[in-house]
Amino acid sequence: MLNVPRSDVRRRSEAVRFRRALALIGMTLVLPGMAQITCGRKAVGRAALRVVGLCLATLVVGYAIIGRHGVVKLGLNTSALAVLEVAVVVLALCWLALFVDAWRLGRPPSLRRPHRLVSAGLSLTLMAGVGAPMAYGAYLLDVHRNLIDSVLVQGGIGDLYNGRLNVALLGGDGALDRTGIRTDSISLVSIDVATGKSVLFALPRNMRYVQFPPGTPLARQFPNGFPDFAYGIYTYGIAHPELFPKGVNPGAMAVEQALAQTLGIPVHYYAMVNLQGFQSIVDSLGGITLRVDERLPIGGGHQTGACDLPGGGCREGAANPILGWIEPGLQHLNGYRALWYARSRATTTDYDRMRRQKCVLGAILREADPLTVLRHYSALASSTKKVLSTDLTTGAVSTLVDVAGKAKHQSVTSVQFTNQVINPDEPDIALIREKVQEAIKASDAAPVLSATPSPTPTPKATAAAANHKKKKSKKPTLAKPAHQAAPGEAVSINDTCQYS
Repeated sequence: MLNVPRSDVRRRSEAVRFRRALALIGMTLVLPGMAQITCGRKAVGRAALRVVGLCLATLVVGYAIIGRHGVVKLGLNTSALAVLEVAVVVLALCWLALFVDAWRLGRPPSLRRPHRLVSAGLSLTLMAGVGAPMAYGAYLLDVHRNLIDSVLVQGGIGDLYNGRLNVALLGGDGALDRTGIRTDSISLVSIDVATGKSVLFALPRNMRYVQFPPGTPLARQFPNGFPDFAYGIYTYGIAHPELFPKGVNPGAMAVEQALAQTLGIPVHYYAMVNLQGFQSIVDSLGGITLRVDERLPIGGGHQTGACDLPGGGCREGAANPILGWIEPGLQHLNGYRALWYARSRATTTDYDRMRRQKCVLGAILREADPLTVLRHYSALASSTKKVLSTDLTTGAVSTLVDVAGKAKHQSVTSVQFTNQVINPDEPDIALIREKVQEAIKASDAAPVLSATPSPTPTPKATAAAANHKKKKSKKPTLAKPAHQAAPGEAVSINDTCQYS
């Protein structure tokens, strides 16, 4: 029989105990409770395994029963979110307790000091790897629940318009140095909830004599239409809340009524973003990328002077300084520069600005992929609560979220009612309504685009195309729209706005 030194026996025994300690910690990561069962604490281990099995079964069976749409609806239910938040915290604490117990079951006092440090370090590392994501998940659930509570209205979704959900998109220009809020941007997006195909209609802010639905207080107040510019309708509604039902935003309802009567289609909801805070949303997304087709000033223009001209007009005030420029070409714009790209008009017209605002909306849609939104969700939620007001219900948002994946792969078309289409001082409402119906019919008839990306060109083909382009033109030129639309014609945003 071999005479093995006692020191070697102790060393080998200690090495076995060390490997066992590491294995127990690893078991807890892969299958919580298995370490306890291995070491004889079967009651605790079985309870942990039952909880794990119950959670997995609930996820699988629950998703099979309610599907993706049901998950979205639960994600907009504040009570369900509160329960889920508590559950995540409790599960995280229990899992961490199992790690501590597994480390204890490894009998650290029986290990040599270097091995004790390794087992403790591994346990702490895995605890952090499990606890940190779960803590962050609970934090995001809390942020999401607070966002829903502060922004959305609890409720279902009403009747659609021929399968379409119509939402007024308003850009308010409220600021600390201005009295009241004017809607600097007035648009409506009509979304087919079955396919995600959308049409965006934009009205000029300087349109006059906008009509209101017959029988409404505003129609009785202005039988010949609102005599001032359309951007003043919101301000008028806020100043006269007695004309509207209690509990609603009178300014937004006034604009909704004006849009419904002008476009000839119902307006289901509104969403208004204060443009002064708009830049924080763009910054939360990490900026937007689009192609600028002309040099635009940051600042410039004139302040509004005294409004004492005959007929209620305002004098031109002092000139605003130009603080910088947005140069032509493909640009990645932060929130500040994106805001000025959308609002700049010192060297361009209101109609140019309408087109640019539409391009900014398209750029935000492109940037807001699920991964980006999740990565910046806390900042986005904080910005949204500060700058967004809406009467969208949780039911409507549930529908929109369900449609978002489809809409991202469809061609968004737009119609701009510029001065080439209508006379803003005497708008032809019948013509506007005709254009709206034409655009919706064209959108419905358009083929549903596949979500499958187009094949990536081979390096040789890309190089050949680049060489051909160089030979054809030595001077770099700005890309031109792929389609020159006739005034008032529905055109794809990707054809008029370039993002690459």
